[in-house]
Parts: sequence; C-alpha cells; structure tokens
Amino acid sequence: MNLRNDLSVSVAGRRWLSVLSLSVIGAYVLFFIFLGGRTGPQDGDQYLVFHTLQYWNASMFGIAKQWTPLMCAGLSLAGEPQVPFMSLSMALSYFMGPLWGVRLATIIYFALGWFGAFLYAGLWLRPRAQRLLAASLFIGNGFFVCRLGMGHLDFIPFLILPLELWALHRVLDGAPSRLVLASLLMGASVAVVIDGSPVAIIHLLFWIGLYAVVLAVTARSLRPVILFATAVAIASVLDAGYLWPMLQAQEAYPRLTPDQFTSVFSFLWFAILPLRGKVLPANGNGHELSVFIGPVLAYCVWRYRHWLFANLPTKMKHPLFVVSLASLVLGMGSLKGLHVPTWLSPFDTLRPLPGFRSIGVTGRYWGFLALPLSLLGAAALWKHVLESPAGWRLHLFLGTTLLLQLGFQSETLSAHWVDSPRYRSVGPGEHFRHGSESIEYVGMQGDQMQGEILAPTRGVSNCYDMDDFKRPDNLPGKSLISHVTQQWRERGIPPRAHAAFSSWSNIIVQIDCPSYGDDSSCLGIGPARTHVVLRQAYHALWKAPGCKTSADIDGNLALDCPASQLREGPVSLNFDDAISNLGSRVSVSAWQLWIWVTGFLLIGWVSVLLAAARYRPVGTSM
Repeated sequence: MNLRNDLSVSVAGRRWLSVLSLSVIGAYVLFFIFLGGRTGPQDGDQYLVFHTLQYWNASMFGIAKQWTPLMCAGLSLAGEPQVPFMSLSMALSYFMGPLWGVRLATIIYFALGWFGAFLYAGLWLRPRAQRLLAASLFIGNGFFVCRLGMGHLDFIPFLILPLELWALHRVLDGAPSRLVLASLLMGASVAVVIDGSPVAIIHLLFWIGLYAVVLAVTARSLRPVILFATAVAIASVLDAGYLWPMLQAQEAYPRLTPDQFTSVFSFLWFAILPLRGKVLPANGNGHELSVFIGPVLAYCVWRYRHWLFANLPTKMKHPLFVVSLASLVLGMGSLKGLHVPTWLSPFDTLRPLPGFRSIGVTGRYWGFLALPLSLLGAAALWKHVLESPAGWRLHLFLGTTLLLQLGFQSETLSAHWVDSPRYRSVGPGEHFRHGSESIEYVGMQGDQMQGEILAPTRGVSNCYDMDDFKRPDNLPGKSLISHVTQQWRERGIPPRAHAAFSSWSNIIVQIDCPSYGDDSSCLGIGPARTHVVLRQAYHALWKAPGCKTSADIDGNLALDCPASQLREGPVSLNFDDAISNLGSRVSVSAWQLWIWVTGFLLIGWVSVLLAAARYRPVGTSM
C-alpha cells in the first residue's frame, strides 16, 4: 500500500504532519536539556538509587552483586531484580556515573524506538514521510510518555519492540548467516534490556515470543521462532551475572500479589482521553494504563478500520492482531470475579508461573498496543489528510491533533520533574580501603528522596523498595548491634559487643571484655554460647565459621557462637552468593566472546556487501 504519493497531500497537510512528527521529538529533546539533571519523581529516584548501589559496589568490591546494607536493614543485591548488572544503562554508569549513564541509555532507547518503528513501518508504508510520522507517534504514545513522566524507567527499554519485530521479518529471507548474525545481535539486546528490568521478561519477551510464533505460522517458516529462541538462550548466558542469582532468589522471595481485574473500557478511556488519574474502577491509575493517542487519531483509525484491515500485509496483520488480542485479554487480569473458569482465563492459567505470580498492574500488557496504534494511526491520519480539501476544517483537525499530543506529552513529562531535586553525585571515595567502617542509618522525612541521603556508608532505615525481602525494624543510628544474650549468665549485664563492616558483605563481630577480670566471666567456658542480634536483615547466605546464623523473631540476623570461637578473636560474618560470583564470571567471558564473534561476522558481512557493490555490472545505454 502506497497511499499514492507524498505530493498528493496538500501543502498545508504535509506541513502539519511534518510539524507533528518533529514536535514529538522536540518535546523529548527539551525535556532532556532542561530536566535531565534532576532525579525526577520517587520511582525515578529509586531507579537511580539501584544504579548507584551497583556503581558503588563495583567500584569498591567488584562487579559481582552481593549484599548492600544501605537499604532498610540490608538486602541482597544479587537477588534484588531491579538492581542492574550489565544493562545498557548500568554499563554506561560504570564509566559515566549513574545519572548520565541512565540518561544516555534513555536517550538511546528513544532513538532505537524511533528508528525501529521507522523500519517496521517500512514493511508496509513506502513514502518516507508516512514512516517518519509512524515512528514519532510510537515514541510519543502515552505508554512511553507516562513511563518517563512518572519515572518508571525500567519500562523505557520496551522501546526496542519494533526493532525486534522488524528483525523477525527480515530473517524470513536471506542466507543462514543473516540468521546467525541476527541471533547474536538480538541476544545482546535482550540481555541488556531484561537486566535490571524484570518486567521485560513477562511483558516484552512475551510480546516478541508470541509474535514470532504467529509470524512463523503465517509465513510457514521456523526462522522467526529459531531467532527468538536462540536470542533468549544467548541472553541467558550474556546476562548470567544478573539472571542466575535473581532466579535463585525467586524461590525464597516469590512476591505473590493478589488477583486483580481491570475492565477493557479503561483501555479505551485512557487511549482516547489525556488523563492520568483514576476515573473508572481499575487496578492502577491512568499513567499505568495509558496508551494515549487522542480522540482525533482514534476517530481516524475507527473511520478507516475496514480500509486498514484490507491493506495491511498479511505477514504483519496476523501477528499484530493475535498479540494485540492476547495483550488486551491479559491486561484485564484475573477473570475469576466474572466466574470465568481458569482454563478459559489466560492470565489465571499463567498465574502460577514465576514472574506472572508477581504481576500487580495487569494493564501494563496494553503497552504492546502502542505499536499497532501508532502504525495504524499514521496511515489513517495520512489517508484522512489525503482525502480532505485544504481549508479551515483541515487546519482545525490537524491543529487539534498537534495540541492534544504536545499538551499531554509536555504536561506529563514536566509535572513530576520540574520541582524534583537535582541529582547529587556521590563517588565511592576511599571508603573501606583503610579498614572497617560503620553504616549510619537515616530516616527519610516527608517528601525526601532516598538519593538525597544515600552514601557508601550512609543508609536509609525506612526505604521504599517494594520488592519481596525481609524488612526488620531498623531505627536511625550507627550501632550495628541490636542486643547480646548469654543464657548461661544468671545475672549481670551482658558484655558489650562491637561490629563493623569490612565490606558491604563482611561484618566483623567482637565481644568487648575490658571491664571483666578474665575472659571466662565475659565469654563463658565449656559449652557456653553467646547470642548476638545484629541490625541487619537475615538471609540464608550469611555464614560465620564455627557459628550458627538464624533469624530472630523480628527477622534480624542473629549470630550464635560458642565460647571457644569468641576466645580466638573477632568473628567474620560473610555473605557469599556463589551463583552471583559464577554468573558474573560467565557474563564477562561471554561478552568478550560475543564481541569477537559478532565483530568478525559484521566485518565479513560488510566485506561481502562492498565486494558485491564493486563488481556489480554497470548498464550500458543503447
């Protein structure tokens, strides 16, 4: 389908459509220029905090994720699914610092989203201006505008969706070497996207995988499925340092969420109206459910729906329809409340699986619709302008489209960022290089952000990380010891204990006995044991040679040692996630191998193209 020629559209129509395409991009450019140095809303600050924690960890102790004492009463960095390891944003953060690593990665994702949508639209739309419009409408869709505006930056990598789908189409033809190279490139892209963004596993990979299956059936070729499966396998090795310990941690902390239902009318409501709050009953506010395109584009898509359906190529139509339908149904969540049997409810069927059991806001599945809505919206809007005579009605129609898009985009991006704090850069410094250190805990007050408080030796006692892990009470202060118990002591005050961090994953515990006449009265003799409760969260991977570790009634880490062990000197309490250590080594080696193999294939591919261009026969005139 060619929609005739660009020149068939009136001059006024072409200008309005060009302004719409460029304005979407311009609004993002202004956002990054004027607000890029701020932390953003609470979720944006949290995203920066997760990068900062790994930035400090890698700088001070090594790249493998282990433990951090800085949030609440400590948590496993290795098991926390939102802490990145080698994502695009984290890889940039290692060199540029967390703020600019995250910001540059966000800009790259928007660029890839625009470029990918441009290429994907080219599978159907031929005129360049139409593809430009489709690409701009995709990155300007309410799903991505709201994610950036609300600081949900772990959803921003979803922008690579059209590029991945375009690659599935491109491997249908060509030499096997194209499939191999595409697998390597897609595998790397999947690895850097799902790292630190667990939502990508249950949303983005679900969309791409289902699309690949439907495309394979439609085109009668296994290549799309082979590409997707191979890419996921490659990603699981490239991202072993993140995936392996994270999956292991899911067994201990499965994060079970209650069943929720969201009416499909919420999808229509937030797709047509520029709203972000909650009007209709739904699991989540509008910023979670929005795929806003506005009433004008919605009208165009509805008006030309039969024409769009007839002209969309079959290889695009079938996968887009099936994945869109599946996303709409899954976005509704649990259908138990409607008395639908489990075997007829897709979400309830998938619910027991890891990842799906943790989904809270099911309407996020509607994010896939950003791609077909932008593609169909661009084609329908162009056809409307093509068929409309130049005049005030056309100016009003297109002016309203532009006003709704820019108004919603600009207000959403600025509302929660203008008054947010400026980012405060704190480097690792010389911490832990000259001996053990204490961690000072501070409580957040009012609208204070975590990023305003955290430092390598200063933590937040009342953190707002909502993932599933133990959360014992942890009041502000520096003391790492909660209390000491010696059951053999009938009366008297137990001796004082001293504890400090030699690293985030190592605690040195020592009983102070200067006020006692001899060690026996302080530490006991024979089978006597000393029980020390620390102001850290219990985790099964905390171990101390010769001592037992356990969780007390409040979830604190407790250390129980015999007198003989304490007489030998300080006790070293270690957190060691062996899977994280192994995974990080595998990731580093796998990335090195990937760079060599992919570079070799790319050089070979470019050489073949240049040789073909050089020796291509030149036609002669008669």
